[in-house]
Amino acid sequence: MSPPFLKRRTGWLPAAVVLAVVLITGSRLIMLSVQQHAETAREASRAEATRAALSIESQLQVLTGLASRQAARAAAAISGDAAPQSLAEVPPIHNTFWIATDGMLVASRDSSVTIAKGIVSEWASTAPLRNASAPSVLGPMREGSQWLVAARAPIRPAGSNPAAPPAAWAIAYVDLDQLLSSTHLGAIVDAGYDFALTQVEPASGRSRIFLSSRTTPLDVAAERTIHLPAGYLPAIAGSYLQIAIRPRAGWYPTEELATEIGLLAVLAWLLAFGTHDLTHSLLRLRAGLAASRRRVQALTQRLSSEIEQRQDLQKSFDHARYHDGFTGLPNRRYFMNQLDRALGDVRTRRRQRIGIILIDIARFRLINDTLGHTAGDELMVQASRRFAKATAAFECVLARWSGDQFAVLILDLPSPEAAIALAGVLQEALHAPFDLRRHRLSVTASMGITCADSGPQRAEDVLREADIALSVAKRHETTKTVAYVAAMGGQAATLVSLEADLHVALAKNELRLMFQPIVDLRSYRMVGAEVLLRWRHPVEGLLTPDKFLSIAEEAGLMVPVTRRIILRVCKLAMEWRRRLPPGQEFYLSINLSAAVLRDPGFSDYVESVLQETELPATSLKFELTEATLISNVGAAREVLERLHRMGVQLMLDDFGTGYSSLNYLQLFPLDYVKIDRPFINRTGSEDANTGMTQAMLQMAPSLGLTAIAEIIETEAAANALRQMGCAFGQGYFFSEPVAAELALQFLRGQPFQARQPAAGAIDGGAAVVAPIAAPPAIVAPPISPREDDSPTMAMPPLSHGDMDDDEPAILVRPANRPQRTTG
Repeated sequence: MSPPFLKRRTGWLPAAVVLAVVLITGSRLIMLSVQQHAETAREASRAEATRAALSIESQLQVLTGLASRQAARAAAAISGDAAPQSLAEVPPIHNTFWIATDGMLVASRDSSVTIAKGIVSEWASTAPLRNASAPSVLGPMREGSQWLVAARAPIRPAGSNPAAPPAAWAIAYVDLDQLLSSTHLGAIVDAGYDFALTQVEPASGRSRIFLSSRTTPLDVAAERTIHLPAGYLPAIAGSYLQIAIRPRAGWYPTEELATEIGLLAVLAWLLAFGTHDLTHSLLRLRAGLAASRRRVQALTQRLSSEIEQRQDLQKSFDHARYHDGFTGLPNRRYFMNQLDRALGDVRTRRRQRIGIILIDIARFRLINDTLGHTAGDELMVQASRRFAKATAAFECVLARWSGDQFAVLILDLPSPEAAIALAGVLQEALHAPFDLRRHRLSVTASMGITCADSGPQRAEDVLREADIALSVAKRHETTKTVAYVAAMGGQAATLVSLEADLHVALAKNELRLMFQPIVDLRSYRMVGAEVLLRWRHPVEGLLTPDKFLSIAEEAGLMVPVTRRIILRVCKLAMEWRRRLPPGQEFYLSINLSAAVLRDPGFSDYVESVLQETELPATSLKFELTEATLISNVGAAREVLERLHRMGVQLMLDDFGTGYSSLNYLQLFPLDYVKIDRPFINRTGSEDANTGMTQAMLQMAPSLGLTAIAEIIETEAAANALRQMGCAFGQGYFFSEPVAAELALQFLRGQPFQARQPAAGAIDGGAAVVAPIAAPPAIVAPPISPREDDSPTMAMPPLSHGDMDDDEPAILVRPANRPQRTTG
């Protein structure tokens, strides 16, 4: 094992190696970058120098061309006359003059005599050229404050020998600044370069700077020689003009070099630091690995004990997978497995018969909503214990089927009657009240029974039969245990068919509205009516709401149906107000379901319909049952309070049949309470029921409510209710549900007590009261549907045509008439 100080030293070694490699590589890259940048800058400088030299050469070409043209012009003037003095008669143009071969000025412009003499003097001071008669260029030369460049061309008369000495010379000159003006040397400076225009004399070793962008000489610049035009020689032998260009920032800018060196330093430091950190991390990792090995050895010793614990947990998991967490009973999965095995035993004749009982706990959702989910779970735990105790003597499997349902699989069932007997035992187990969160509740259950004794039946088919029997039991008012028979399958199919027919009925206007009068018990006059829905089915005949409203609610049609009913009723009410005497008030009440109260746009729709039809809100009332209110207390209260603010009054229907109606009388903005079955028999002599009814009638005014008694079927009942202080009543004693036109006649007719029994009219031993003489039928004009309503929700106009011609308009039925079903 290495000592710590040696580890510390070796820890820096990889970092030092990485630092050296990065610095060497980076330096090499920077050097190559410097060379490449310098070469690129030189190429660019050479290109600029070439461009400037070519521009100057073109200006020299212009100057020498001017001298050659002036020489040709002067040669033509002295043709045939060898005396150069005759040139004085040829006037030179601007910036030109003539001189004789001996250097004497022959002719020039007066304004340029001084410049001409200076040029002649400068030319005379130069050493003669080998070819004395050749054209030449002199300059730049200083004359006063100017730098001049001059070109000399020989003048030879026409026809003379070209090799002979010239008769005179033509001189053309130009200012150096003017010559350089077209080269745009300022653009070179703007592009970031420095330049210098010099004349080099190799013989004397002198170099004169004529024009430069900086005061100091240019070192290591890109140079370009300026060539004279063809045929012209420099006046000073061997001399030439040269332009030098160099980048102002140098061949490699110091800032960029410093930046790259800085980046190299930062990169080297980062890589060295990262390498050092990585080295230490590896050292720490090795130390951690050694510690981990020691821990693994310790953990290995505990592995065997943990494996045993895991096996125990697996057993617990398997139990939880097939058992309910609250009740401890087997769950649906376990039940289905056992049912599949039992059906296999039946098919192989190892078992004679098996039975299935599905148990549905009534009002379980109500208990959850009112007492809380904890109370609901406690109810299911207590019920499971009672059922387990009741089935202990039988060979069966008790399981929790769903949230509020249990399932019992009976093995080796001797007969179907034994399954019914076991169901009775289970019903008996529920008779004792349940103690839930300081509440004592009586709980009932509906049970569906089916048996399987032969055939290749599947578990799904057997459970479907039990579920159908349970559905029949839940719909039955008295019988809570139903055994499956083959006819029930057809009834279930009929329900499915009714749902399909309901959609067709809405499109074909098969739904009808009926109206049952609400009568003032003091004057026996009609003050309003309850709107009831009927379905004229083409096959089943006239169906009451209990036959199809549950189907409509499951199909999601309750909201559009109710909206269409409200629209039709409001239009009909406005039609009645026009046809009734002025000032006669009445109202129509419509039943609302829980689905309608959950509609977020329901109150807005009612308000829009009232505004559209211009119907006073007092002419429209809504009836609600306790079950409707408790389905969603928060949403129902919000909707009802808004309707109440509009002026629409609300009725609590079937008061006295629920368990917490008194609480809801204070919780919701109710105006009326309808007492269901006024607790008196048809003779009015049952004291217990009479006392309870009287107590309810006395309580209603104290709560600010108006009481309406329902299902009044005898005159004795009507008189007894009137004496108790009940103001309004409704029932078959006054009228069964009738069509719209007949209800309007009731509003316009005599009091109901004015009717007398028809002579000799006997039906079942009770007199049938004949209707009062009605005025001629007045059919209300059809009311067109709203444009924004769906076509499938169409309803027929509410007129006398709502009832078929073969339906009798019976006002009062016999006393033993079955109780009516509202909708």
